[in-house]
Amino acid sequence: MSEDNIIPSGEPLPYEYETLGREELQFRLSLFIEDLLNTNFEKLCNMIYRHDVEERKFNSALQSDSVQQQAEMIARLVIDRELQKAETRKSYSKDKCEKDNREIENGI
Repeated sequence: MSEDNIIPSGEPLPYEYETLGREELQFRLSLFIEDLLNTNFEKLCNMIYRHDVEERKFNSALQSDSVQQQAEMIARLVIDRELQKAETRKSYSKDKCEKDNREIENGI
């Protein structure tokens, strides 16, 4: 089994992102991020890039006094960004649906 297939303690499983409450998700994600801060900063940076977290906010979180505080702030940033992306997708989906309905009503 490769190292990439091993899920570190605390990392939520893919299906759990939709089923865990925000508080539990944030707690578990912060444990995972704390581990990355201590062992694999490059992987953490790749994760932050993949989740499209603002670099300025990420760097600000890294200025916290302890690794635990850094991890908690970064976890909050990741969750906030994912919620923001979900709202954007929902908005575009709603707009497209309304446009399609107007076109159907107008016989286009």
